This record gives sequence, C-alpha cells and structure tokens, in this order.
Amino acid sequence: MGRVIYRERLFSKWSTLLLGAVTAVMLWQAVRQLQTAPPDDLSPWFFPFMFVLFLALTINFARLTILVTDEGVTVGYGVIRTRVPWDEIEDCYPDEASVVRYGGWGIRYGWYKGRRRLIYNVIGGPRAVLLRRNSRFPELVFSTTQPQEVISSIRTYLRRGPR
Repeated sequence: MGRVIYRERLFSKWSTLLLGAVTAVMLWQAVRQLQTAPPDDLSPWFFPFMFVLFLALTINFARLTILVTDEGVTVGYGVIRTRVPWDEIEDCYPDEASVVRYGGWGIRYGWYKGRRRLIYNVIGGPRAVLLRRNSRFPELVFSTTQPQEVISSIRTYLRRGPR
C-alpha cells in the first residue's frame, strides 16, 4: 500500500442494526433447536449455519472504508472492495442522483444519465462519483461524510500526479 492521501471509515448503523437483528433471531433459533429436536425436514445445521452467515454479513457490512493512496482509490465494505488505479480515473465529483434511485444501502448496481454505476452506499449523507476509464462500471459512487475533501484530494492528485 502506498502513501495514504485520504482515509475515511463510515459506520453503517442501519444495515448493522437490521443485519444484527436477523443474526439475533438466527442465534435464538439455533439455541432453541439445540434444546429441542429439529423437525424431520430441517437439517440440524441450518440455524447454526444461518447464524454464522448473518454474523459474518453483519461484521462485513458494518463499515464502509474509503482509501485514497499513491496507488489509487479503494472503496469497500469489509472484504468486498473495489480498487481503482490512478490510470483508470478521469474525474471525481458530487453525486446529484436521488438516494431513492439506488433502492437502499449496501452495494448496488444502477444506471444514471446513460452510465452504468457501481454504488457503495450507507443510509443518509452525501456521495461522490469516481468517473472511470475502460471499466464495466464507468462510475463508482460511494457515500462519504466529507465529499468536498475526498473530491478535492482525488482531483489534486489527478492534476499533480505522483510525487
């Protein structure tokens, strides 16, 4: 990893709350299943497996990380990340689309003004758009609490290049 130019970590409270509630229900069901015999049509591993799965999802989607380094821009939830090297970045600007257009939070795909978008979104707050060259998703959209700072950092690096 190169020199860090900008770093931000956003806690996604609503997705954590929702996934955490489902995780708690799966834990409750797993404990209940251990106390009683499971129905014949249900595997004894179903609820423990679902508990572990939702626990992993809750932990993974709890934080959105934005990292701008000498090597490029990385945006992601936990282990699910998108890395964009500097030679693929054309510009960065504020997102003007309504959050309703994305249909929720998390990782989304969509279209806006004829361009395909990959979206890393948390509920509420502004977003920035990274315009990319030669990509299946020409626009990478991500939530940020400091849109002007991240946009300025990216644009400054694009103008100056590596130091």
